[in-house]
Amino acid sequence: MQYMDIFLQKFGLTRYDVFQRTGISQQTLSSANKKDPESYSGKILNALSAATGITPGEVLDALIRIKKGNDHFVVRNWEELKLAVDSLKPEFHVIGEFTDIMKEVKSGQLSDTARMGTELGSGGTSGLIESLYYFVHRQLSGGNKDEEKMKDKVSKLYYIILIDENTVALRLKSLSY
Repeated sequence: MQYMDIFLQKFGLTRYDVFQRTGISQQTLSSANKKDPESYSGKILNALSAATGITPGEVLDALIRIKKGNDHFVVRNWEELKLAVDSLKPEFHVIGEFTDIMKEVKSGQLSDTARMGTELGSGGTSGLIESLYYFVHRQLSGGNKDEEKMKDKVSKLYYIILIDENTVALRLKSLSY
């Protein structure tokens, strides 16, 4: 779980913002983000403190609350979606108006059973056909090419689970195998 990203999001910040404000390397922050917050060094806690304006003790308390509360990274726009997908967050939630885009992506996904049957029946060439379809669709859609690529990436990497009218959960497919 990437507790640091969830913590920073509550302050409207990213790890890059912490780097800019404190000078601590992005690699150090990325490495710490993959660890349990109780193992964060003083250097990390001090950097998060300096970036957010709360004490290092309050930072650690907040991180532990996030860990115990099973909070998720929340996506509300394309920038946050790109961050979540590019860093392969195991699970995150999409909320608000942006859920309609994820519902659209979900409607175009094959079920696992249908995908497996198609792959077996086509001797594995359906993946190539699917990629060609997405390429042609992007070219003809006239929409934002980066957004269409991101939709394709989400469709290939994540299960899309409708939680309620305004919330969608995305969970990495690779974690289910």
